[in-house]
Amino acid sequence: MDQPQTGPAATPPPASSQPPAGQPGQPAPQKMSSGVKVLLWLVGGCLTLAILGVIVAVAFTWWGARKVKQGVQKYTPDMEKMKENADKLNQESEEWQKKSQEFRDNMTNPEELQNQIPANPNDIPQR
Repeated sequence: MDQPQTGPAATPPPASSQPPAGQPGQPAPQKMSSGVKVLLWLVGGCLTLAILGVIVAVAFTWWGARKVKQGVQKYTPDMEKMKENADKLNQESEEWQKKSQEFRDNMTNPEELQNQIPANPNDIPQR
């Protein structure tokens, strides 16, 4: 019994070139070609870069809008200051209108000024 067995039971079954099917009744899965794999990697890489680019653009836009808003708030005067300035300007305007009206009231009649101005410049007395 120490002799090795010879015959069909001792030889292993031949290796098949096809992988065994996972489930009976289903076709064997097909392998992808290397060209398809390269194409998938390229498309995946491009999509990743595009998504990262969109994220960076959104972040930069948000940051810029925040900085602009802070700048506008920094240089925007308060409503109280604006009202005070408007009141001061209105008072000054009323004072100038009163002075202007007083000047017009105290002014001599323009017809009288016509009589005092000589028609000929040579008629002006020399000093």
